[in-house]
Amino acid sequence: MLDVAEAPPLSETPRINLLARDRRPVVAAANPKPRPAQRLVGPEHLADIAATIEELRPRLQSDGGDCELVDILDGIVRVRLTGACVGCGLASMTLAGVRMRLTEKLGFFVRLAPV
Repeated sequence: MLDVAEAPPLSETPRINLLARDRRPVVAAANPKPRPAQRLVGPEHLADIAATIEELRPRLQSDGGDCELVDILDGIVRVRLTGACVGCGLASMTLAGVRMRLTEKLGFFVRLAPV
């Protein structure tokens, strides 16, 4: 039987993820590298964000929809989908495309929320 005094501290033991897709245990590092601080979108990015959304609007309008920038609050870009985009099953894909384009333009991950 293992004596508790001989057991390594929990911070030194690897964590095991038993929910891997292939059902095999995956061992993760006990102390993973810290993530870099996330940059937040701020008012200084407003011109780039507005220009990027304006570039995308003609494509949305050709399908009867539209997207407009509402504001930037707490690092989250808030947009409003209108027209055919309202209630569309692919609206989430449209938002993902807008987020991807903003991320490419700004060079860091952008949080996007519909209002």
